[in-house]
Amino acid sequence: MIPHSSALLYTQVLSGSLPLIFVLSVNTLRDKILWKALLAYTVIFVAMTTWVKWNDAGVKDYGSLIGTFYLALFLMVFVTLPWLQARINNPSSPIDYSELHGYIWKNTITVVLTLLVSGLMWGILSLGAGLFKLIGIDFFYELFFRHEIFMYLANALIVAIGVLISRTHPKLIITVRNLLSLTVKGLLPLLSFFALIFIFSLPFTGIEALTDKWSSATTLLTTMSLLLALLVNAIYLSSDGIDKKPYPNLIRYIINGSLLVLPIYAILSTYYLGQRIVQYGWTPDRLRASVIVGLSLCLTLAYASAVVRKNNIWLHSLGSINKKIMWLIAVAVVLCNSPIIDPYRISVNDQMNRYSTGKVSPDDLDLVMLRFDSGRRGNDALQALRSDVKFVSDPRRKLKLEKTIIQTTRWGSYGDDDKKPYAAFTPEIARKNIQLAAGTPSPESTWWESLPKDISRGNNISECYLMANACVVTTLDLNNDGNKEPILCNFSAPKEAFCQIYAQRAGKWHVVSRINFDDDVTKDKLDSTKIKDAILNGQLKAVPKEWSDIQIQDTTVHVSYYNLR
Repeated sequence: MIPHSSALLYTQVLSGSLPLIFVLSVNTLRDKILWKALLAYTVIFVAMTTWVKWNDAGVKDYGSLIGTFYLALFLMVFVTLPWLQARINNPSSPIDYSELHGYIWKNTITVVLTLLVSGLMWGILSLGAGLFKLIGIDFFYELFFRHEIFMYLANALIVAIGVLISRTHPKLIITVRNLLSLTVKGLLPLLSFFALIFIFSLPFTGIEALTDKWSSATTLLTTMSLLLALLVNAIYLSSDGIDKKPYPNLIRYIINGSLLVLPIYAILSTYYLGQRIVQYGWTPDRLRASVIVGLSLCLTLAYASAVVRKNNIWLHSLGSINKKIMWLIAVAVVLCNSPIIDPYRISVNDQMNRYSTGKVSPDDLDLVMLRFDSGRRGNDALQALRSDVKFVSDPRRKLKLEKTIIQTTRWGSYGDDDKKPYAAFTPEIARKNIQLAAGTPSPESTWWESLPKDISRGNNISECYLMANACVVTTLDLNNDGNKEPILCNFSAPKEAFCQIYAQRAGKWHVVSRINFDDDVTKDKLDSTKIKDAILNGQLKAVPKEWSDIQIQDTTVHVSYYNLR
């Protein structure tokens, strides 16, 4: 969730990144290179944080905005930190890729160890809290999982343990690296074999088979490109000598062949992603995907060229290629989190242009994407749609727009605190917009006041507030106790009309049953319009059940006679 306090967001970003960079790089506190680098990181991170904060639309949602921002920060640190570590270790000499390769391995293993320690620690805390909950003590559960301060401190301790292990046990890091290298060395030929036979199979199956699976095809093809390049890079320089080839000739030919066909994967990914963009337009996710596919195309072409180049050392030019790719990734990350390549501006402008030119119908416009995935600009576009005559000409489309605007999560919450009803959902608005059936007295005030709580519980009655005459309320005595139970019926969606029956228990109103009018009993006999007219005219009545429940001594057993229809 985006921290809507600017100070909190800046604190989280800087306190989570700069100390980590410091402890992974520091050799001496007098190192000017370290402090200059930390200053540069601070400037870049503050600029990126300012940009994401400006885009924050204030929604309570774990959406792509904050998720991709933190992922970008991690990727930025991951590809640039080895350069800082290598420069601090050798301040004057040029940085060789073998040094970067070693630091990449070290940092990767540190991340893996930290995640392992995190899983074990939180598992133990969860076990301990669960044991105490068994005996009615909730203190530890509340402390461990409800207090953010404890969670921050615990995670900071976990990271510190991971870094401490990596910096004080170099032999352990080397052992883990060798183990992982052997594992990758065994898996790479298998992956290369699949990469080759897939390409050789395409002339027989045709690429038309992929046309109907654009999204999955782009994902799988790009994953194959990046994973194969990653595994090749992992075993690169892992042999005992720089001029020693890690595989026999036959396996090396298979790997070389897979690298040569790798650009085909990237080209196909580019094609299918382009097709999807042409058909559906830009979205923030598609723009980021296009950056990833573009980087994979550059990477695969460079790796294929490394195979073609003649040299006694296998894939000798990978070192210089990877150094350039690392900086290219860093630049792309910064640009995609800045106004220069602004995925939200590009996506919103494209979607609204497609709508205004008729390429997208009003019903197909993705309001959820504009609300939760496009930041400030997407929400500005939603506000503009409120005054768009073509869009709001349909009452149900206008209702959908209003519901989307007031939602604070994509799953349907309407307030930052679900215990507090949103301002649009008040008893006065409900009384104004909900129709009373003929001859029906208004339900008591406590029932009207309870309705906003039903919205926060996920009951779909928000239309009753936002759309006049979409809902009807009537009352019937359904249990022969002399008191009539309210029945609220929602007809905002004709094909999904339903009624909810309310009853009072211990002074509180609860939904005790729901009637859907799309089942076999009613769909062939009544449509929603006839049902609504009948309820409005007071033609709803209670019918005693023909088949009774069973009582054993003082216990009633409820029987459902499901084969009598």
